[in-house]
Amino acid sequence: MKRKQRTSAAATAATEVDADEPSQALLPLDDYSGDVCGALTARYGRSASAQHRHLLATAAAIGSILADDGHSLTAESYLPAVVSALRAAGPSDPAAASALASLLVILIPHISSLPPASASESASSLAEFLASPDASKLPTGTVRSVVKSLGHLALLLEAAADWGAVAAPLEALLAASVDQRAKVRRCAQESVEKLFAYLERSGCGQKASSAAVDLFEKHISSVRSLAKLDADASEAKETEAVHMLGAMAVLVPHLSKKARNTVFSGARRLLTARFSPLTRHVLRLMEALLEHLKVENVESELENFISLLLAYLPYDEKKPDDTIIAALQLMRSCLAKLAGHSKLWTKALPSAFEAVSGYLILDRKCSEDIAKLLIECIYSHVDQSILLTNESQPDAGDSSDGAAVKSICLSINKRLKKCPAPPLPDNVLKIVLALFLKLGKCSYIFMKDILLTLSRLGTKIHKEPHLKKVEECIGAAIVAMGPDKIHSLLPISFDEDWFTCSNTWLVPILNKHVYGASLQHFLEYIVPLAKSLRDASSRAKKPRKCKELQAWSDQLWNLLPAFCRYPSDVYQNFGSLSKLLVEMLKCDRCLYKSACKGLQQLIDGTRRLTSSDQDVEIPAEISALFMSSEDNNLSCVSLQRCSKKDARKSMKVLASHSVDLLCTFADDFLDSSEKRAHLKDALRSLAQLSGSANICNLFLSLVKRFGLEDTPLEPENLECQTNEVDGKEEESSDATAEINNKRSLLMELISTLAEAADEDALDLFFGFIKSSLLNNIKSCDSRALFALSIILKEHHGYSLTQLDEIMMLLHGIKPDSNNAVLEGQLVCYKYLLVHMIKVNEESTSKKAFLILNELILALKSKKENRRIAYDVLLAISTSLRSSESNNGDSDLQRLFTMVMGYLSSPSPHIVSGAIAALSLLIYNDANFCMEVPNLIPSVLVLLQNKAIEIIKASLGFVKVLVTSLHPEKLLSLQADIMSGILPWSSFTKHHFKGKVVLILEILIRKCGLDAVNLVTPEKYKEFVRDVEEGRKGNHNPADGAEPEANDPEHPTPKRRKWGDSNAEPGQEETPKKEFFVKGDRKPHFGGARNHNDKASGGKGDRTHFRPKSNAQSGNSQNYRGGKSQGRDTRPRNGVFKRTPNRGTRQSAHSPRFKKARTAAT
Repeated sequence: MKRKQRTSAAATAATEVDADEPSQALLPLDDYSGDVCGALTARYGRSASAQHRHLLATAAAIGSILADDGHSLTAESYLPAVVSALRAAGPSDPAAASALASLLVILIPHISSLPPASASESASSLAEFLASPDASKLPTGTVRSVVKSLGHLALLLEAAADWGAVAAPLEALLAASVDQRAKVRRCAQESVEKLFAYLERSGCGQKASSAAVDLFEKHISSVRSLAKLDADASEAKETEAVHMLGAMAVLVPHLSKKARNTVFSGARRLLTARFSPLTRHVLRLMEALLEHLKVENVESELENFISLLLAYLPYDEKKPDDTIIAALQLMRSCLAKLAGHSKLWTKALPSAFEAVSGYLILDRKCSEDIAKLLIECIYSHVDQSILLTNESQPDAGDSSDGAAVKSICLSINKRLKKCPAPPLPDNVLKIVLALFLKLGKCSYIFMKDILLTLSRLGTKIHKEPHLKKVEECIGAAIVAMGPDKIHSLLPISFDEDWFTCSNTWLVPILNKHVYGASLQHFLEYIVPLAKSLRDASSRAKKPRKCKELQAWSDQLWNLLPAFCRYPSDVYQNFGSLSKLLVEMLKCDRCLYKSACKGLQQLIDGTRRLTSSDQDVEIPAEISALFMSSEDNNLSCVSLQRCSKKDARKSMKVLASHSVDLLCTFADDFLDSSEKRAHLKDALRSLAQLSGSANICNLFLSLVKRFGLEDTPLEPENLECQTNEVDGKEEESSDATAEINNKRSLLMELISTLAEAADEDALDLFFGFIKSSLLNNIKSCDSRALFALSIILKEHHGYSLTQLDEIMMLLHGIKPDSNNAVLEGQLVCYKYLLVHMIKVNEESTSKKAFLILNELILALKSKKENRRIAYDVLLAISTSLRSSESNNGDSDLQRLFTMVMGYLSSPSPHIVSGAIAALSLLIYNDANFCMEVPNLIPSVLVLLQNKAIEIIKASLGFVKVLVTSLHPEKLLSLQADIMSGILPWSSFTKHHFKGKVVLILEILIRKCGLDAVNLVTPEKYKEFVRDVEEGRKGNHNPADGAEPEANDPEHPTPKRRKWGDSNAEPGQEETPKKEFFVKGDRKPHFGGARNHNDKASGGKGDRTHFRPKSNAQSGNSQNYRGGKSQGRDTRPRNGVFKRTPNRGTRQSAHSPRFKKARTAAT
């Protein structure tokens, strides 16, 4: 009841404050020559508020008195009169006191200095006013205004010269800082904080601190008695104590060293093992004190305080969660303060783990916070190096550090064992994970019981999310201990009598988490076990058991790549491992996959250990395994012990075996098509180790082995041979087919080894490729071109030195209908063009244009070829933009400029192809087109051309442009776009009008109708209005046909096939329909008809269209002119698509061709 009454009183007080204190904005006294009364009248003269009227009357009355006495009406003159009147009014006249206090708080900010005597007198008067017993009867707003005014006046006192003048105001403000009224208390605390900072600068900090300590000690006796009382203790004492602690917390940064120690000593005694109303505030005060205390002065006090905190931590439902977290945070801060001075953490941290372990299994937010704090303590205080030093000693676990870690692990294991049933608490598992990763190899000494508990509980968990967290902890144990120690605790063993294998659940976890293990352990433990299982599978009588044993054996063999991740003993055991690799490679089963992957992992990992980036890359790789860990820079102890010297020694051992392995793997590569895909990466890694000379010897031996010695292996002049390429044909005999098959295999081997080849090997490879291409061996062309593309990709310097020969070779290839050959040819062109654009040399510019010409011609060829050309062009753009050099944008701009050069070609076919290429490039990177000079005007001007092919391509470019650009960038281009497209709005033939309508719809949607109308010529505004109405669904502006089309002798059929009347020569018909104009429900074009059907006559009919044999497709654009069985949809991105009609054939275009199709339109 009392609390409710006090809450009601607080609400009333807040209302009083709002009513009693006017706006605190500074008065414009300069505008009224310092006249306070005039400025107040100007601000509040029109207000009907009684508060403001009383304020003005009070100011006028005091101003009249001052004027009669001959004083100026400034703020300095008002101050003593207002203070005197306020003391006289007192609580007997609350309304007058409120008005005077409001006037005082308005005047004070305008007073920057006062004579010492006047300032001291006014401040003392206000202090006496606040200290009087009757002041508590005044409204909250009045008291707060007086407190605020006194705080400002105290800053004007000469503290260093006259401490007595400051003592009384300071005492009054300190007393107000523990006032029962919240707003008064908060205002007083702000004023005291400013005053203490001022006194500290004035050299009076010690005296001010003494005053604060006096306040603390004044209330400490009542606070101590309150701490011993129950929760039903006096509410007044409770509130007084709480306010005192809050006030001291504000003053801590400004207290002297001695005062802080005194407050710390007194406050720590207020903390008990039970929760009290003071607990939360004591913890906050101690937190503030700890930030400013030096450990040398309070070391013994800190140790005693930690004991008090530990006594408070045990679980109790009456203790609020936030106080437990605050106490644990304080303990962590205390231990951090004592770091280097005391080993107290070895006693405190185990006790803390034991005390808060009950919270870890609760489903509360505090459980997660407590777990984080405990993990932070582990990483701060547990020193792995000290534990590793003591590892070899028999009593390693009996040292102070070891005993502490052992006790922590016992507490965690006890909590795990007490879990009634899965799932296990996430917060406990997080701590277990942190302990494994922090202790490293020492976790075998301290955490073996936890590992066994996890393995036992893990078998009872069947839900994937919970099981994954347990597996992550066991994986951390594998990283920390190593698989050899894991197997000593959890052995994977095979019972030959019963044909059973234990702990097979551990194998997938090992496969993911083995790092820095020993190859010797794999060879001596895993391999014999895998062989035993394989042998037992052949003896098993039941097929099911046989299959199960074989599966277990394969799982163990598949551990090889994991054991090849940064092994610690490569140079000691790779000789034995290489024999095993050959054995696995020759095995009938799929063991070769593990052999290839393991060898590649071993070579690449060892090379990485020798690099300077290993300290960053490898810990990041291990950290990625443990997403729930707070540590983002984990490491493996065995990797830390592996020096770069050992890594270089391992690389030498690998290189010494690489030649034999390269030959063996190459033989299997050529002999087995099944293994070929998996052998490539291993061969590539071996080639980098073996050296180019050994690669050459291997290749020459294989050429001799296959009987291809007569193949020219040196680059020759192509000029005399390119004219003979077209006429040659291979004999279709078995011998020839076999030779070509061998040649293809060698081409595939070249593409694998080319990355590691030097110039001599590249000459050898290029000569072999060239001979195959010159002989026009159709079955080898695609693989030869792929091998050549790898050379061009990896060795751009060699590519440029052989540029003439490569260009002549590629130019002589005729892909015919073989898309793989065309793709290989264009990919080679891609790498050459990228290299030439990047080097930007005059000698290569002509050849660059020849390559670009081939790409543009491919863009105008049949559909499948266009797709390949689009992909290649996009890849070129991406390569130039993602260039490692800083001139990526200039390289890409150079490509745009080169394509723009074809816009001046006399051939409409070439010009339209160049526009299609530009459309694709800007669709892929729309914003960049604004940075290319004259790009957009150069295309827009082509809308004045008379060639239909160019107009169609230009309208397609504009459509892509308005679709891709942001509205703010389109605004600057609207005028040019509108002037270019609107003249074609009256041409329904070739769907020009529909294209213009679509472009206008996109512009209106993006920029708004008003913005479009501003740049629309008068004669086209009606057309634009019709387009806008069409967007709203009233009618379709594209429906309007020219008058001649309504010839009654040739009526337009009601339904007509969506035609490709605008198809281009040499292109196949493209049934794909992608973009449509939104219109009304009336049919514009007819329904489905045969391509061979003749359309009706008239100017709008199809009589002038070319027949199907001459149809031009590919760049056609279809629009919706009427209702169909399918439904036209308009996505937000501006691309219009049509749902295909039921029963009709859908488009044959692949999904990735859609973007290219759009750009080419």
